[in-house]
Amino acid sequence: METVLVVDDEQGILEALADLLREEGYRVLTASHGREALERMSELRPDLVLTDWMMPVLDGPALIERIRAEPNWAGVSLLCMSAVDVGALRAQYPGIPFLQKPFDIPALMKQVRKALDGKRALSG
Repeated sequence: METVLVVDDEQGILEALADLLREEGYRVLTASHGREALERMSELRPDLVLTDWMMPVLDGPALIERIRAEPNWAGVSLLCMSAVDVGALRAQYPGIPFLQKPFDIPALMKQVRKALDGKRALSG
């Protein structure tokens, strides 16, 4: 079973995403900010981190930087979501997929599957 870590400071969004992903058959971990996400990742390495971009304590860019700096987390897929214009973020952070908030469920699930399929392709 693939594990998805959902990181968002908005509790309603966090719970809705967690419920949706569980219904789709994923093991789901949750965190309300980046520092909590790093704690969860040290307990159980996820296959995918689905993170909000703007959060208190440790935001999306800082979380991604920490994940990429940790050799044990190499290969963890990333998917970011933001209410700000993701076109500019995509240009600034090439290689990281972004979802524009608000997004619809089919678009979210397509991106989650794409991120996890890419991970499987890399791991052989």
